[in-house]
Amino acid sequence: MEFSQIRENVLFINETVGTFDVSLCDEREIEESAYKLYWDYNCEYAIITAFNEKASYPLSYDEVLEIKEKLPFNWRAICGALTGAFFILSTTLSRENSVKAVEELISFHNETPLPLSRGRFFKELPKVAVGSVLCRDSIVNWCKKAGISPRSLERSERCALITADVAVKTVQLIKKYSLELVKD
Repeated sequence: MEFSQIRENVLFINETVGTFDVSLCDEREIEESAYKLYWDYNCEYAIITAFNEKASYPLSYDEVLEIKEKLPFNWRAICGALTGAFFILSTTLSRENSVKAVEELISFHNETPLPLSRGRFFKELPKVAVGSVLCRDSIVNWCKKAGISPRSLERSERCALITADVAVKTVQLIKKYSLELVKD
């Protein structure tokens, strides 16, 4: 999926839903919450629900799913942690800043050797820059470079930790781009 399509979806969400104020929680709290919630269902659910619980984000995961059905471009192949964060960013920041924040989040996900967070199953997992927002490519790239099976607990732990990393980065981007709005 091209960034122009992601951008169009982000702007659609912003126009359709509007923007909300969220209480900016402690990064450690959102990290722990997203990590734990990943194991309940999936990465997108974990991001949305962590922000519901820790930052008073008003959209439920079910509401997000309903809105996703109306998006101009289907982004099912994109990592769910990112799509959850795209919803948060597009509904908490201005149009212009949400696009900037999404672009920065994509760069973070693709170029940073992740995971940064620590989980409960393994002391340390290999950190790899995966170079793709697509879920399958991200997993395959990480597994190949890390030498770990895609069907392993290590891979699942990695996805839970990436979800936590994306949640933390989302809080940081909201803070950054909310302050930028205040400076104008």
